[in-house]
Amino acid sequence: MSEPHVLRHPGPATAPRIAAVPCRAVKRRVTLRAGRPLLQAMAEVAGEAGAWFDLRDLKLRRLAFVRPAASPDGNHVAWYSATTVLRDAMIDYAGAHLGRREGAAFAHVHGLWIDAQGVAHAGHLLAEQSELAFDQPVDLWLLDGARFESAPDPETGFTLFRPVATQPVEQPNALLAAVRPNVLLEDALADCAARIGSAAPRVRGLGSLVGADLGPGATIDDIASEVVLTGDTGAAAIAVGFDGLPVAGPLTPGRNRVCVTFELLLLG
Repeated sequence: MSEPHVLRHPGPATAPRIAAVPCRAVKRRVTLRAGRPLLQAMAEVAGEAGAWFDLRDLKLRRLAFVRPAASPDGNHVAWYSATTVLRDAMIDYAGAHLGRREGAAFAHVHGLWIDAQGVAHAGHLLAEQSELAFDQPVDLWLLDGARFESAPDPETGFTLFRPVATQPVEQPNALLAAVRPNVLLEDALADCAARIGSAAPRVRGLGSLVGADLGPGATIDDIASEVVLTGDTGAAAIAVGFDGLPVAGPLTPGRNRVCVTFELLLLG
């Protein structure tokens, strides 16, 4: 993979390059109910609060997703593929930020899933178009004091999650952050860790990178990849590019720049 270059987005670069809000995060084990869209099931357990969901080993009756694709115009650096719909698929691992868009619940979900024939797929899951096969337990981190809310972003031309403060909190133990284009991901993680005063925070996050370098044999040369971090350190990931073939591995330092946005939850 060649050195990830600095992208030129259609709008002017804006500051700050990392927007972050301290908050409190409480881990809970909850049950997502079948018989409704996955987005609705997530909103039912989180209410209006922001949340991060770890989605592991979930059987879906219907799973709809898109992958990154070349932009059809000059208004964006990249775009989305046509929607793929799988029946009777299994989410191996996905991460989800739950926030708000235009006053309603909205989820940003990236991950890896296996279809009924055993083929692996990865990308951006459409929670409003997907449905669990049966009631299933998951872990979530419920946020107090911050959540993601969507707003048009002049720099990239997309509507993106940004962290907003919802109320003051005493003794915050977490940080909700959004990283803007061209920032090296490890620099963003170090910056956020310093803000919460933790040398080794637990990290949850997803977003897009300029290609991806996850070690030998696990690189993507496309201008955009969809990514979810794996593990607790933020040092490894699953990624997929235009060809739809997932790769996984440790993030190579100095090689992974944010493409459009990267959304992080750091737990102190």
